[in-house]
Amino acid sequence: MGRVKTKPHILVHWIPESDKSLYCRKHGQRYLEEIRSYLRDKPSAVHLVDEDFAIDNSVPDSKLEELKKKIVQVASQQPYWGEQIPTRWFLLEQQLMRLRDAGVKVVSHSTVEHLNKEGTVRIEESEELDLFLRYLHETGTIIYFSIEVLRDNIMLDPKWMIDALKLLINAQPNLPVNTVDSNTESSSPADNSTASKSPAASAAHNDITQKWLDFKDKGILTVELVDAIWTKEKHPDLHEHKDHILMIMEQLNILSRPRSFNEMGEKVEDYFLTPCMLRQESPKAVISPAEDPHMVSTPDMRYIFTGEYLPTPIFHRLLAACVARWPVAKNKETSENLIFCGCCVFDLDLFHRLTVYIENHVVVARITRMVVDEVNTPDAKLCSRVRRFITLNLAKIISYLGQNLQYELQAAVQPWHADEGHDDDPDAPITREHMNHARLCVAIVTVCGNAMRDVLSTQVPSPHTAIHQAILANKGKLTSRQGRKPLLNYDQTQLVYPDPQGKTTGKVDQFDLSLLYTLIRNISTVPAPVTGWGNDPHDQPRDNSLGASVERIRSYRNQIGHSMDGKMSQQDFDDYWNKIDAVLDDIEIKLGRQGFRAELEKQNKQVITIYEVC
Repeated sequence: MGRVKTKPHILVHWIPESDKSLYCRKHGQRYLEEIRSYLRDKPSAVHLVDEDFAIDNSVPDSKLEELKKKIVQVASQQPYWGEQIPTRWFLLEQQLMRLRDAGVKVVSHSTVEHLNKEGTVRIEESEELDLFLRYLHETGTIIYFSIEVLRDNIMLDPKWMIDALKLLINAQPNLPVNTVDSNTESSSPADNSTASKSPAASAAHNDITQKWLDFKDKGILTVELVDAIWTKEKHPDLHEHKDHILMIMEQLNILSRPRSFNEMGEKVEDYFLTPCMLRQESPKAVISPAEDPHMVSTPDMRYIFTGEYLPTPIFHRLLAACVARWPVAKNKETSENLIFCGCCVFDLDLFHRLTVYIENHVVVARITRMVVDEVNTPDAKLCSRVRRFITLNLAKIISYLGQNLQYELQAAVQPWHADEGHDDDPDAPITREHMNHARLCVAIVTVCGNAMRDVLSTQVPSPHTAIHQAILANKGKLTSRQGRKPLLNYDQTQLVYPDPQGKTTGKVDQFDLSLLYTLIRNISTVPAPVTGWGNDPHDQPRDNSLGASVERIRSYRNQIGHSMDGKMSQQDFDDYWNKIDAVLDDIEIKLGRQGFRAELEKQNKQVITIYEVC
C-alpha cells in the first residue's frame, strides 16, 4: 500500500582516474552492456531505462547534465508526480523549504505549529498536521517520525543525514579533519601529530584510533568516536543534533544499541553495532555447526526472495533490528561478539540461541537449544515469536526502502508455527490492529481491484469491442502529451505495451489500482462523479455512480496506505469496512452482477486464518 512500489534504474558508470580515456573507449560501453545482459532475465530488468551514461567524474562532463535531465524525466513519470495536495499543505511546505535553503537543518515540532498558525491558510487539526509531515517524509522531502521520542524534531534536509553517515564511514585515522581526497570527504578522528602531544593527549589519540579500528573491523561505533568525527568546530550542526541523528539511524535500522546479560539482568550497551560496516566473514562452524549431543536445532526457516535478488542493505537492517531486540552472543574463548559480515548469533535466553544469516538471495534463521533435564526440543512459542518478529521487520524494512520485493517463507509447521495467544503475549509483534490493517489492504488491493477490473472491462468505448483495443487506440493519449506529463509512467507503459511496436497489451489481471484508475478515468465510458475526477465524492446526497465508486476506492486506498506502522484501530476498521462494503454494493448494482461482497468476506476469513496461524 506504499506510495511507490517500484523504482526505475539508470545505469551509471564512473570512470576511474587512471587510463580513463582508454578505459572509456575500450571498456566503458561494454561494461554497461554486460550489466544489461546480466539483468535481462531478472525481475528488475523491467525497471531499466533505455539509456546508459558513462561518466568521467574527474573533469567537467556534459554527460552529467544529461543524466540529471534523465533523472527528472523518469521521476516525472512516477505515479505520485503531479498529485494534487491541499493548498494549505503546499504553503506550509514552502515555508519549511525556505528555512532549509537558509541553512536550517532541524526544526522543532512547535516551530512547525507556529509557522502553520502564521500562515494565511492554516491546517486546523493536529491530526492533519501530522499527516502533512508524514506525507513529506514519505516523498523524501523531510525526515519525520511521529513516535514520541522523535516527533519533536523534524530534519529538513534528508541528504544531511546521508552526509553525516558518510563522514562516519569515510573517516580515516591519520588524516586532518575534513581532508578532501578526490571527490570523497574524509573526516579524521585523530591526526598524526602525536610526537608533539602530551602523554595524556597521545593516550587519547591512541584510544580514538583503536575505536576507529573497532568500527572499521567489527562495526562497533562509540559515542566518543562520533564526537571525534562530528566535531563541534568542523561540524557544529551535526554536533548539536548528534543524539537526534543517532536515534533516526536507530529508527531506520542503520545501527543499533546491543543488549547484554549481566548479574542484574539485561542491560543496553553504551555503544552501537553497525552491520553495514562488518567485513569479517563468518566462520563455517557458526553457519553449519557440528553435531553435538548436548544441542538440538530447529529446521531452517528460509525467506527465499523472488528473482534471486536480495539487496544487502535489507539484510543489514534486519540484523540491526535483531540486535536491538536480542543480545548478541559471544565467543566463549575470546568474548568477541558473534556478529560477522552476513551472519549473527543471538542469545534468546539462557538455553536458546538464534542464528540469522544470508545465503545469496535467501535469509536463513535457525534456533538451537541446549539439552537440559531431558528437554530436547526448542521452545515452540519462542520460535513462533522469533518468526513473527523477523517477518514483520522484513516487511517494515522493505517498505522503508521503497522496494517491490517478494519472498516465499519456507518453515516447518513446528516449532515455527506454534499456536499462541497474541493479545496476551507482550512480546508478540503482530497485534489485532495489524490484522485490521491487513484485512483492509486485502479488501482494497484484491477485492476492490477485481471490481475495478470489471468496471474497466465492461465500460468499453465505441467503436471498440474489447478494452485492449481501446488501450491500443489511445496509446498516443496515454504515453505522450506534448508539454505535459504522460498519463502512464515508464513502468505502466512497459506493462500496458510490452511489445516494442505497441501492437499488444498486457493482461488486465496484471494492472494495479493506480493503472486501473488512470485507464477508467481517461479511456472508458465511465462518467465523472458529481464532484469531478480527482476529488473525494460527497456522501450527502450520496453519489452512487460508477465514477464515484472508483473515486472512493482511490481515496480509501490512499488513506489506508498512510498507516506508517501498519495498524488500524477497531473503530477505524469498522468505518472503512462499511464504506468498502457500500462501494462494492454500488458497483454490483451498476454492473448488474454479484460476487464482489461475497469475495470480500472470503478474503477477510483467509486473512483472519493467516493471523491465527501467525
